[in-house]
Amino acid sequence: MMRRSMILLAMVAIGSAGAAVAAEKADPAKGKAVMSSVSPKCTGCHTDAKNPLAKAGAENSEADLKAWIRTPKEQMTKKGKTGMMPAYSPEKISDADLDALVAYLATMK
Repeated sequence: MMRRSMILLAMVAIGSAGAAVAAEKADPAKGKAVMSSVSPKCTGCHTDAKNPLAKAGAENSEADLKAWIRTPKEQMTKKGKTGMMPAYSPEKISDADLDALVAYLATMK
């Protein structure tokens, strides 16, 4: 029983490490394409003049960027902001595309 538990724990650890490595290797160029193709369009609200993303990477961690995309209402409350932003579920932006989008946004500093 103990051996099975240790094997299971090792498998979980290896799987988690693999997911972390995949997120680190996300392609910012793909993320830029995701930003351009998602609906509703990010650029409908995020422009250079209105709600700019120019410092998104400097002002947010990768976890925060993901939260802004998946759960924006909660993020607005957490950051003390007001406004509207749609939530982009995994059906709208896959987890892999989300990693790429976050990699792109993280370059904006």
